[in-house]
Amino acid sequence: MTGRNGRTIRGVLSIRNFLLVLAGVVYVAISYVATTRPHPPLAVILIGLAPLGAAALVMAWKSRSRILFVSLYALCVLAIAIHIDQLRNHAAWVYFVQHVGAMVLLAITFGSTLGNKHGDALCSRIASLIFPKLLDAGYLHYTWKVTLAWTIYFAVSAALSMVLFFFAPINAWWVFANILTPVSLAIMFSGEYLIRLRALPNGPRLSVAATIRAYREYAQRQNTP
Repeated sequence: MTGRNGRTIRGVLSIRNFLLVLAGVVYVAISYVATTRPHPPLAVILIGLAPLGAAALVMAWKSRSRILFVSLYALCVLAIAIHIDQLRNHAAWVYFVQHVGAMVLLAITFGSTLGNKHGDALCSRIASLIFPKLLDAGYLHYTWKVTLAWTIYFAVSAALSMVLFFFAPINAWWVFANILTPVSLAIMFSGEYLIRLRALPNGPRLSVAATIRAYREYAQRQNTP
């Protein structure tokens, strides 16, 4: 029975992963149409706004000033609806704002935790969430440096996004935002993991997938009122 349940769970996870990958591919294709065509279909604009809109709604709903932020969210939705034709003429801005906004927000999120003790850095907090009794000063110093590296990465990504969007062909910006950004993220995660194995051979083991899950858990705890 356990084996059958295990196979069922793995099957569900495989289907979910496949659907996530498929949704990502569809979204990337839609973003290409939106950023390269002068007047893309309305559905393309709405799909492009969906991730940012959903994230903003969740943040507004979970905030302590829920009524205020949900009201502001509703006003933004109304403003977009009124100016939807103008937005269609500048559809690339929808995807640009999402990309550079995410990079800036992440740079601030990581960078704002660097000023105090090593244990207060974001990556140190995440590691402490998983290994509360196993982290020494050397490990926390390393996780502080990892936090710094991610801060620099997101800041540089935001700067490159702005430079390419304003001074390069739109196709070049699209490749950077939709192809090179996911690839560079994967390289950052994998590279950090390999460096950690070499720099801290006796430290607690945490895989790339476990690191991502830990960050999600930490973010969920922070967003819980």
